[in-house]
Amino acid sequence: MFIERALTQDLRKTAATRPSLIVTGARQVGKTTLLKAAFPEATYITFDNILNMASAQESPSAFLDRFEGPVILDEVQYVPALFPALKQNIDASRDRTGKWLLTGSQRFELMKNVSESLAGRIAIFHLETLSAQELRVGGIGIEGLSGLIVQGGYPELWSTPLIDSGSWFEDYIKTYIERDLKEIVQARSLIDFRRFLSLLAARNGELLNYSELGLACGVSNNTAKAWTAALELSGIVYILPPYFSNAGKRLVKQPKLYFADTGLASALVNIHSSGDLSASAFAGHLWENLVAMELIKSCHRRPGIDLFFFRDHSGAEIDFVLADPAGLTLIEAKYSERVRPERLSFDKVEARLSLPVIRRRVAAPTGNALALPMDGYDIYDPRLE
Repeated sequence: MFIERALTQDLRKTAATRPSLIVTGARQVGKTTLLKAAFPEATYITFDNILNMASAQESPSAFLDRFEGPVILDEVQYVPALFPALKQNIDASRDRTGKWLLTGSQRFELMKNVSESLAGRIAIFHLETLSAQELRVGGIGIEGLSGLIVQGGYPELWSTPLIDSGSWFEDYIKTYIERDLKEIVQARSLIDFRRFLSLLAARNGELLNYSELGLACGVSNNTAKAWTAALELSGIVYILPPYFSNAGKRLVKQPKLYFADTGLASALVNIHSSGDLSASAFAGHLWENLVAMELIKSCHRRPGIDLFFFRDHSGAEIDFVLADPAGLTLIEAKYSERVRPERLSFDKVEARLSLPVIRRRVAAPTGNALALPMDGYDIYDPRLE
């Protein structure tokens, strides 16, 4: 089953005006499939192939000169020597658009190479796992959305429904550790790191406490920070900072953490079905995680730029703050088909904010129409009731 990705048209428009583009993202989010579908005429070269990688490393310029038309260069992080050669090739025919179509899974050295060699020459896109909009789950209600939380958005799990998702996620974690993090997570630490992943998933949507995480899995604070940074850079987790509206208030300064895919987070806390989710103490956190990722995927919000949370030491808290020039939107995520207004914190939080609040919203899995483009959520203003 092929699922149209929201980025497809943007990629084609960009390729018509820019000499190169790169699609980054975590493993198995569908980068290669996306580029092949968007540019079916392009030659496909993968650097997972040892012969291609060796040829490009040995003579990068000669390797690139082999191609006349558009070419997809898959997993370019394996051939860092290619980037200076790409710069020279692009500069030699700057009017040529849409020739070099790149993908890269790792974001450690990859983006350093891109920024140093291809600045001003390449458009950068980041691909996440499938969004609720892309899966067209709007209107299916809480049961269907529970299935989405548990399965997540990795395309292979949707295109091949007979795959055992539990085994798939275990293989994914193993591959991720062995291939992407082998220099950060030493062999003796693999068990500790696997435990660390599960601890993060169990604290999904909570304040990030490195001391507590390190103590729980027997590593130092610095190791916990390094592992979290690696997870963030490789696209596995997002760090959501708090919103500061008034320096004089006693505000919580710790960030919150969300997984980029709720299916992976669910698997890490042994939730493998909608029944498991409904009986789990993690259900509310995983729903909040889904809302966070839809704000990022479908609403194009950027953590730390126009997406935050709010909490102060008096207990005033709101799950998401959307910052726009006109003012703030406050969103509470509630995993319930019936939301009790007295349990909402809008009034308490708004009184502590210096900027005007233009919208109050509740994200609940009722399957009704909504104001923000997040299919399957009911988002409403409780002051209108």
